[in-house]
Amino acid sequence: MIGAAGRRKTALLGGSCAALCLALSPGPGQADTLLDAVRLAYATNPTFRQDQAQLRAIDEGYVQARAALGPQVNLTGQFGYENALVQQPASIFAQAQTSTFQAGTGTADLSVVQPLYTGGKVDAAVRGASAQIMAGRNQLRDAEGQLLVSVVTAYMDVRTARAEVDVLASEIKDLRDEAEEIRVRGSVGQVSKTDVAEAQARLLSAQAELQTARGRLNSSNAEYLNVVGESPGQLDPAPEFTEIPDSVDDAFESGEHNNPQLLAAIEQERAAHEAIAQAKAGSRPTVSLKLDAAIAPVEPYLPEQYQRSLSASVVVNQSIFSSGQNSSQVREAAARDSSAQLAIEVSRRSMVQSVAQAWDQLISTREAIAIEQKQVDLEDISVQGNRIEERVGLRTTIDMLNAEQEYAQAKLSLLQSQHDEYVAGATLLSAMGLLQTKFITPDIEQYDPQTSFERVRNHEAAPWEDAIDAIDRINSHNPEPPPLSPADAGGQRPAASPPASSSKPQVGP
Repeated sequence: MIGAAGRRKTALLGGSCAALCLALSPGPGQADTLLDAVRLAYATNPTFRQDQAQLRAIDEGYVQARAALGPQVNLTGQFGYENALVQQPASIFAQAQTSTFQAGTGTADLSVVQPLYTGGKVDAAVRGASAQIMAGRNQLRDAEGQLLVSVVTAYMDVRTARAEVDVLASEIKDLRDEAEEIRVRGSVGQVSKTDVAEAQARLLSAQAELQTARGRLNSSNAEYLNVVGESPGQLDPAPEFTEIPDSVDDAFESGEHNNPQLLAAIEQERAAHEAIAQAKAGSRPTVSLKLDAAIAPVEPYLPEQYQRSLSASVVVNQSIFSSGQNSSQVREAAARDSSAQLAIEVSRRSMVQSVAQAWDQLISTREAIAIEQKQVDLEDISVQGNRIEERVGLRTTIDMLNAEQEYAQAKLSLLQSQHDEYVAGATLLSAMGLLQTKFITPDIEQYDPQTSFERVRNHEAAPWEDAIDAIDRINSHNPEPPPLSPADAGGQRPAASPPASSSKPQVGP
């Protein structure tokens, strides 16, 4: 329900929409409040936990990229056993002889390679990995927003379906009593057979509608179980949104700065831009320090006679001709970067569409609720009047039955509008980038991507990697953030419905 008018009939649905910046204590047992449902879904939803694991995998990309700044140590060893029969030919001094040699021989090689300069390739790879991590964090934030929208929708689906069942059950109770009364009156000729048949038909129609509503309730219960992780209990009214903006322009502005899909696209473009630098580094020289220690037998079949070597060298590698491979890789990276830039515009337009549609849905349903609430009040008066007037002959039986049907349908329409307004508020906040668990339930333990990243960031890192990274930044660049939209393309915003009044929109039944 929305606004003061909607609050007059709290018995129809009760409560209001999900709150931001509001924490409530979780109830024991089942999730009986919306915030309890949010807590449970945040902690147990497997899809969201899968997204968290995916982000941890992306974190490892930074470690792997930075590992190229440190030494690479490899040990190669080989051991063999020889059993050889050697025949020496005869000569003028000696007869032919056959000798048997048995010996175990082994070799070992220890190689240490420390990159000193990679032409900026490693530095670009590290920056690209950092951008991918930031993109992954925004994608996780988007997944969190989608999870909360799903929880909100499932919660309201169950509450609305239960209220619809109650409305129809109450209508059937009244229709059953009236159908029996009309049947008795028809048996004594006070009403026609048509009236009796119509009353029975209306009762059967309401019973069929009730069965359909119960089916929707069962489906809503199943969806709630899937999203939240347990079957719904006695769901309490939900608290009110507090972050709905005063105007749609404020909503657009928040989306430009906070929408996670848009921010993820920007970070992915930065990663794609760094891939160009990586490709260009293939044409630059690389410098590395190589240490090599080896041990090998002097001659085969001579046990315990080995030669040992230790060498150090500076290796410089410069690509002279690659048959077009290097230039092709640069063009490929540039094309992928262009695609990523266009993906930013795709995400921006999608954000604008989502904000505009959610805002219009929010405003239109708020205005519809105010009208439908008045309609319910008037239909209630009409039903009571028709019942009295039908008994004294001023109204027909059909008039009374029509009034009761219209009253029930008005209540059902009001319930659906309350549901739609609630979900629209959550969808709007999600598109604005403000629907996050830390705002709704700050009292629970939040998943911290930075803490997870810090666990692996410096794992097995060499102490001189920062110095090597500084050397590798020679000829590197710091790309500027791309524009959110190409010039004169898609920069407009759609017209949206203004609020019904100048006061701040209030969401909630």
